[in-house]
Amino acid sequence: MNLPIALQLFTVRDRIENDVEGTLRQIKDLGYDGIEVCNGSYGMDPLEFKALCETIGLEIISAHVGAGSIINETEETLDLYKKLGVSYIAIPALWGDYAYGESQHDEMMRKLNIISGTFKENGIQVLFHNHMWEFKKDGENYILDNILSTFGNDNLLPEIDVCWATVGHGNASDYMKKYDSRCPVVHLKDFYCKGDHEFSKNNYREPAEFALRPVGYGRVDMIEVIDTAGAIGAKWLIVEQDTPAFGLSDIECAALSINWIKTVCR
Repeated sequence: MNLPIALQLFTVRDRIENDVEGTLRQIKDLGYDGIEVCNGSYGMDPLEFKALCETIGLEIISAHVGAGSIINETEETLDLYKKLGVSYIAIPALWGDYAYGESQHDEMMRKLNIISGTFKENGIQVLFHNHMWEFKKDGENYILDNILSTFGNDNLLPEIDVCWATVGHGNASDYMKKYDSRCPVVHLKDFYCKGDHEFSKNNYREPAEFALRPVGYGRVDMIEVIDTAGAIGAKWLIVEQDTPAFGLSDIECAALSINWIKTVCR
């Protein structure tokens, strides 16, 4: 496995808000190749933030951006992320009236299809990042598949989060194969739970004693996932851990993740 590895900055959100440069340098020192931002340019001018990352040696590969910002602040959003130089923008979830089946979902998707095409023309591919609730079924299909197939083109591609795909589908690697050559970014997230972990068998709630873990320290078959990511043509692996584990800090957990990947999978 020789895919580059980025860190989703939500993992270290409190740390980076207090010390942008110091946190970025720590991430680089751990061995990460890039970052996925979740709060624009963290109070800095985007060109200055990009220059800082280039100096440190981190590529700004992607960003998590809400659907509302993409639709309602299209020009400002495109300008910001073109300046940052991202290759991908991922919608982290659909909330409220934008959620699947809610009143504004269909109109939002219609607008998003058009806007995503504009972003693609400007060198930015729009992605959709799943959680576990998109693995509830609507008829014969998962909600996630229905969302991704709405456009009928490649204006919206998956950013598969393997934790939630494992919880929801049962086997993240098998699900990833459905999107062979159409899944450029894979989110590596691990978890622990007690007993059955299939979301679809647990009334659409988190399994018992659910907790997030560093990559390689939970129940996701990360070796298989990473091998599959390479096989289906993924370009980047992105580590994300929403909350620290084992009494460690966020940055210590990020270190455990990349050390495991580089030790076991390289």
